Amino acid sequence: MGSKGPSPNMSRNSSSNSLYSLGGSRKGSRMGSKKGSSNNLQEQVRGLALKLEGVQLKTEAQMASLKLSSPSSQSETFQNLLSSSLGIEKFSMGAPKTSSSTQTRSASAYDLASAVKTLGIRSLKKQGIIKSLKEHLSHPNPVHNALEGSLLIIRGLCEVIGPGVEPFIAPLLPLILKSSSSSSGSIRDAAEDCSRTLVSVLNPHAVFMVVPVLFKAMEDNEWRVKALALSTLSDLSKSSPLEISVLLPKILPKLTPIVWDTKPQVSNLAKSTILLCCETNLNPDVKPAIPSVVNAICKPSDTVKAIEQLMHTTFIVSVDASTLSILCPVLSRALKEKLTLHKRMASIVIDNMSKLVDSPTAVAPFGPLLVPDLKRVCENVQFEEIRDVAMKALKTLTKALGHSSVEEATERYAQEMLEEQRRIEEEQKRIEDERLAIEQKAKDEEKAELEERRKFKEAMDAARRLEKMEEDKVKKAKEEEDKAKEKAKKDTKKGGKCQGCGLKKCKQSCLFYGGK
Repeated sequence: MGSKGPSPNMSRNSSSNSLYSLGGSRKGSRMGSKKGSSNNLQEQVRGLALKLEGVQLKTEAQMASLKLSSPSSQSETFQNLLSSSLGIEKFSMGAPKTSSSTQTRSASAYDLASAVKTLGIRSLKKQGIIKSLKEHLSHPNPVHNALEGSLLIIRGLCEVIGPGVEPFIAPLLPLILKSSSSSSGSIRDAAEDCSRTLVSVLNPHAVFMVVPVLFKAMEDNEWRVKALALSTLSDLSKSSPLEISVLLPKILPKLTPIVWDTKPQVSNLAKSTILLCCETNLNPDVKPAIPSVVNAICKPSDTVKAIEQLMHTTFIVSVDASTLSILCPVLSRALKEKLTLHKRMASIVIDNMSKLVDSPTAVAPFGPLLVPDLKRVCENVQFEEIRDVAMKALKTLTKALGHSSVEEATERYAQEMLEEQRRIEEEQKRIEDERLAIEQKAKDEEKAELEERRKFKEAMDAARRLEKMEEDKVKKAKEEEDKAKEKAKKDTKKGGKCQGCGLKKCKQSCLFYGGK
């Protein structure tokens, strides 16, 4: 009997690159391909979930026989199928011993799901199937066969019964995600297939209960649990886009830190999941810019590119909380950029966006994110034109927030800003006047010092001239004295008497006679 669930040939995470087989080994895979149909040969490659096929309940006659059997026989059939699915070996006298394999467990899981569909969904609890699944999935030291079998049973129930089984299986999602941390590759594959199949039958209204479970799994220390939670969220964004779009204000703050996870598999998957979730947004104005905005969320250096694209976006339809959750983190980061031009562009986008906010409730979570940054731009940027743009955006945003007396508060804030600006200008003028006065005083002191130096120089020059004159006078007197002495030495008369004859008046016979 064919399943009514989703197609079993679902694509698996691209990070897996080994062979996946029903038997849990390559040998088992080759054995299964000989016994199975030709379609299974195409499903041997890891990355494709292999189809579950029943053995005991394949025909309408077999299921009708089970339906007409006694309650005790039905209960025995359920218990046998459950034991076989969980890999519990039974021994009987005269029967050959058989070992459980992934192939036999998957066939029994499909038969068990067919039996539940035949006898009614309530048989899940009546026969203790759900209780058994919880025990094996939550066991601290689970048995390999039992854990893999439990996951195969859940997948079989989803494929065979479809959405009707979702209320019973959805509570098991945390245990399914935890199973992906197993050291066994076959169990990890089964958990991934199980999670994907569960998403395919999930009621859209249940997404609001499932997403918090995924958030908790993303905080797990095991990276494979995080990866499976992200992959499950990606599947939800495809199966229930409207619900994911509504939950974007809660999803993006949880996913953004995971982008910088130390494990490359997790960080890359987080980036792709953010893009898929953001693409569920229905705003046609923002849709072309979503790839650039998501790239800026994951790579802060590309913030300016995203803002430039948003600058060319014309906002026509109303802006809801989903759209704000995508744009506001990038706009807040742009308001912190060093270049004032980038702050101006972000302020313009905020102004245009805030005019079309559909309700104050939608923008309320993002007010504390944008308002302080806009105020800092108004207070710290020195260019008046950019301050005016930021003030206008702040006024529009506060009006969108729906606060009481928004206009008065904004005007009062504007007046306070003007008063502060005037006070700053007066303070700057006072400082400038003081600086000019100090400079003038320095110039006057320098001029006085130069004048004093000039007078001192003139005084020193006069002193040097007087000293030189005195020296010249002394020198001249000395020269005259020397001349007098020399003349005295040459004079023939000393004391009025001739040195030759000793007379005051020499005779003609004296050698010094002068004829007078």
